[in-house]
Formats: sequence, structure tokens, C-alpha cells
Amino acid sequence: MTENSGLSPLRRPRRFLVEMWAEATRTISLARLLLSVRLNQLYRHSSLGLLWAVVPTLVITVGVTLGMPDARDQVLRPTDVVPMQVHVAFGVVLMQTFVEAFNGQRSIFSVHLSLLQRMRFPLEAVTMAQIAESTFHLIAKMPVLLFVLMIFGVPLKPQLLLALLACLPILLAGIALGALLAPVSALGKDLDRAMVFLPWLVFLLTPVFYRTPALGSWAAVQMFNPLTAMLDVVRYLAYGGGSPHWSTFWTALAVVVLVLPVGLVVCKLAPPHLAERLAP
Repeated sequence: MTENSGLSPLRRPRRFLVEMWAEATRTISLARLLLSVRLNQLYRHSSLGLLWAVVPTLVITVGVTLGMPDARDQVLRPTDVVPMQVHVAFGVVLMQTFVEAFNGQRSIFSVHLSLLQRMRFPLEAVTMAQIAESTFHLIAKMPVLLFVLMIFGVPLKPQLLLALLACLPILLAGIALGALLAPVSALGKDLDRAMVFLPWLVFLLTPVFYRTPALGSWAAVQMFNPLTAMLDVVRYLAYGGGSPHWSTFWTALAVVVLVLPVGLVVCKLAPPHLAERLAP
């Protein structure tokens, strides 16, 4: 059982990290159980069951596709090897993954409050279950992208496997940012209200519904947008074309790898400081 204390465990950082890792390994079975319960809660009482993990993404993708000009009528640049529908479908699915991972991780204290307070459920189990749930939703979206590629006659190349692997940095970026902001999200509703418009702002600032510009001031902005680099790398590996900013991609990946454990440590340290504010 975890005992909350006002004294910071970071006074002994090595011991703290070792105990955190040991607790995570001990609670893998609990995380697996919590994931199963969570998926049952989400999909058990619906006629389509687990298919609901795919249906929203499929409906949005089909709607966007039907709302665009026919692929034969589009004027493509020399670097555009696929119709706009394919470009947008990848953007929508990947940004959905980012937003869902962010929302899931930032909400662990509010969604699982009863488990953490009354049942003394290990925070590590809750965190791992949430990461696994976000990963499950990402995997569930992959058939939609394959379907889009086949519908528009895009050849499926072996490097498509690398594209699927390149989706992980987007998932991890959402998890890392959500973990950092989870304590803030638990203390008030400001972030919940901001999430009404923030995803749309991110969609506008990132080339989801438009091609990545090659020239001009907006192209210079996109050169330093980490989400743009991540999306363009996945698109490049999936069907070619374009010119992703690899330096931005690798820099963003390195930052994510560093920020993710920091975010998890922040979540681990938060409960003693949140206990009074979140008390029923």
C-alpha cells in the first residue's frame, strides 16, 4: 500500500526510481485487469461491441473523403503522390491518436479517483492501464488507414510497417504531455473547458486538412512544428512523397523520450498534494 507523505521522495532519487519501477512490475496483472474492466465498460453495452473503437474514426474519415473533390479532378504537385483524401485521412487518425492519448493520461486522477482514494489502487497500475488503452485505440485505427490506402489504389509497400512504428512517437507525445498536466487537470475544470477548442487549434496549426507548405513563412513555422514532422514522417513511410523534416522529427522524439518519464514521475509525486483537494 502506498503511503502519502508531505516529505518529497526525491530526496533519495535513486531509491525513489527503483521503488517506482518495482511497483510497476508488481502491478502489471492489476493493470491488465483494469484495462479489461475499462474496455468492458466502454464497449460491453453496445450493439457493435469493440467495433465502436473503429467506427468513429471510420465515419469521420469517410465523411472527410466524401466532402472533397474527386481524386481525378485534383491538381497535384510533383511531390504529391496520393489524393488529398489519403493525406487528410492519415492526418485525422494520427491527430485523433494524439488528442485521445493526451486526454486519457491527463484524466487519470479524475476518472479513477475512487480507485486511487478508497481502494488504494496502485497509481502505477492505473497509469499502465491507461497507456495500454491508448495503444489499443491506436491499433484499432490502423485498419482504417489500410482501408483508405487500398480504396485509392495506393500500393502497400514493406516500409508501411515502419510507418506503423512511426505512429508511436505521436502516441507517446500525447501520453507525456497528458502525464505532465494530469495534476493540473485534477485540480480544476479549466483544462477541460480549454479542450473544447484546443484540439481544433492544434488541427489548424498542423497540416491535417491541408498539405505541408514547401515555401513561405508558414512553411518556416511548420519546419519547427514537432507534430508536423511526426505526421509527415508517417505519411512519407506509408506512401512516399513529400519531404519530412527529419531533424525536427528526431529532436521531437528525443524530447518525448525525456519528457515521458518526467511526466510519470510528476504523476507519482502528485497524490499527496492532491489528497486534500480531491477528498470527497
